Amino acid sequence: MPDKEVILEKTRTLSPKLETIVKIAAILIGVYEILFIFNFTYSLYDLFARMGLKISLLKIDFQDKQGEAFVLAMILIISFLYYPVLKRGKYLKKVPFYDYLLVILSIASMFYMFFRFPSYTIYYDVNEYDVLFGLIAIALVLEATRRTVGWILPAIVLVFLIYGINDTGFNWYRFVQYLYLDQGIFGIPFYVMTIYVFAFVFFGAFLLKIGVSDYITKFMITLFGPRQGGPAKAAVVSSGLMGTVSGSSVANVLTTGTFTIPLMKKAGYPPEIAGAVEPVASTGGQLMPPIMGAAAFIMAQFLGVPYNKLIIAAILPALIYYSGVYIFIDLETKRLRLGGVSKDQFTPLKYFVRKIYILLPIVVITVALVWGLAPHIVAISSLGIAIWVAWISRDEIKGDERIYVGVVLITTLLMFTGREIAQYVAPSLIAIAIALLILAIAKVIEFNEKLYISLLFILFVALGKFLGIRKEGILLMSGVFGIVFSLIVGYFSKTEIGKKMFSATYESMIDAGKTSVSVMLAAASAGLIQGVLTMTGLVTSLGYKLVDLTGGHLLLLLIVAMVFSLILGMGVPTTANYVITSLVVAPAVFNAVAGTGIYDLPVPGCSVAIALLAVHFFVFYFGILADLTPPVALASYAGSALAGSDFWKTARNSVKYALAGYIGPYIYFTHPEMFLITVQSWDVMTTLRIVYYFVASVVVIYLLAMAITGYYRGHIRNEFRVLLGILGIAGATLHPIPIVMGICALLGLRLYGEEKILLTKPL
Repeated sequence: MPDKEVILEKTRTLSPKLETIVKIAAILIGVYEILFIFNFTYSLYDLFARMGLKISLLKIDFQDKQGEAFVLAMILIISFLYYPVLKRGKYLKKVPFYDYLLVILSIASMFYMFFRFPSYTIYYDVNEYDVLFGLIAIALVLEATRRTVGWILPAIVLVFLIYGINDTGFNWYRFVQYLYLDQGIFGIPFYVMTIYVFAFVFFGAFLLKIGVSDYITKFMITLFGPRQGGPAKAAVVSSGLMGTVSGSSVANVLTTGTFTIPLMKKAGYPPEIAGAVEPVASTGGQLMPPIMGAAAFIMAQFLGVPYNKLIIAAILPALIYYSGVYIFIDLETKRLRLGGVSKDQFTPLKYFVRKIYILLPIVVITVALVWGLAPHIVAISSLGIAIWVAWISRDEIKGDERIYVGVVLITTLLMFTGREIAQYVAPSLIAIAIALLILAIAKVIEFNEKLYISLLFILFVALGKFLGIRKEGILLMSGVFGIVFSLIVGYFSKTEIGKKMFSATYESMIDAGKTSVSVMLAAASAGLIQGVLTMTGLVTSLGYKLVDLTGGHLLLLLIVAMVFSLILGMGVPTTANYVITSLVVAPAVFNAVAGTGIYDLPVPGCSVAIALLAVHFFVFYFGILADLTPPVALASYAGSALAGSDFWKTARNSVKYALAGYIGPYIYFTHPEMFLITVQSWDVMTTLRIVYYFVASVVVIYLLAMAITGYYRGHIRNEFRVLLGILGIAGATLHPIPIVMGICALLGLRLYGEEKILLTKPL
């Protein structure tokens, strides 16, 4: 563990009463999302109706923007109570009167929207009260964003707002109508956050609290730790797995990094390397399917491409990214001549193999997303399974683990089956549950928390299938009831572990609400920028100006897009970064390649042009890599803080190890078939061509990694390092000639390196 706790943001120390208010607001976000945004009330109504009970109250429904207004009200309450106006001295100790006033205004402006919106949708009229509350809401969002994510994003938003009101001729009615009632704050970015992203924030919060993330990290450390460079390789795999569900590079560094960074230092890695490996691996988690960064969900909405297709499109780029990270770590490990860490310092591997079922929620979420189920339904259903396996994995609670695992697997499969199979399996599961209950009453088996939670899950899923509830309803309710079951069983438990699980479940709901504050506010601010760009037509004119500036040259346009994304990302969260760059740059790049071969073709099964898909991925990648890029580099800063290393050395190493992330987007854009979903028709030649692209990309990264580290099996002479670098850069075109020459150079290193090329003898 690190010597001291690393705190990247300063929040206020609240009194118990105010802390309770913050907790209630955080919980209400999750409760409202589940009940009305995820339509749990409808599923519950359907369940009772099939049992002959029609409860009309459950048919109550609200419009999307009403739900967004309620969620944003809670977000603003948390931000103004928790985040001070200045992060120093007295501001961190006491809530001043003006923050209470801001909380009241937040509630007023958001609930005005909540009650006003239904009538607005009928008449589309704008009155003076709309203008008043709309301007208050915009100002509150900007101030809350400044407090939570820094001043750069709200400053950029303010520039756009000034341009927007000037463009409307200071028509405040039109300005507020577009940015408050129609789009703006409650535009696509915030809509996506409330519908999809929050479900995964919720899921990730539970994984952290109930022990699934700890299992993943410790499992990977045990698996790779004893090997050469094992601690660093464990960091790559565990952070990649956790980063794909956490959605935050910095948060992932601060969780998995507390285990991996000290272990890397113990294995002999210098602090500036140990502190760099973790951020690179954690940042890559947002590029790794099945769950990428929040911006990926916005991308799906912008492009009109189903999310399960974006998952497929991201596979090869993610594999190349992590291949590059692995190559750098392997070379650095050999250069430093480091080994692994003794096996006796880790939990035995057989323990993790026995508990492998803890990864079932990750498997379920992957299969279900690729299958094409709604992302938020998938996240919530996987949450239910995660809670169940967390309970049965507790060794402190008695019971035959194998039996419970078997029951979990059968029940999980049943949730995904059609009625034709379920009608035979469901009665059997009900019979098993009743038999277990009888055996427990007869004291043949022992009543305990594992049995309670399992009986509740079995009876619910079997009953739902027996009643013929549709698959999505079963999946959603299994996740929600999983939370309820965990709270009930934990509350009535007499054991310490039962109480801990109750606390973990309760605290996860609070953490999910608190964690969502910054991403929700960033999305609301990004929506304001999107609204101004659309309202004024600036989105089109900026695109044409970029084309004129670069002379329509594709490479220059891509370089401008990269620089724009990286600079913007220094102070702007990934979500807002992606929204701005995709709206401004994407049309310009599209115009530059319009009518050019494959770029003009649509993605099969979608109407979006391949050029748009490629450029959206391009800016998405660089927006995320801004977390590693100096001078801000928040993920690198978190890594250096945990490692106790120099920030600049750490950030420089982070950029180096993430090289595949900086070069890759150019390769994928110029070879869009690597997105897989862009392939017009599959045949043997197409398959071989894509395999070649993948292998050639890895060769390019290998060549550049050796040139940068100056190491292969020994230290490489400088003149040969230059040659490797030239071949690597030339090979980024994936043209066969530099690739073949690069492979020959690798063979030369292998066969003649000791005599001609290396300064030191091979290991």
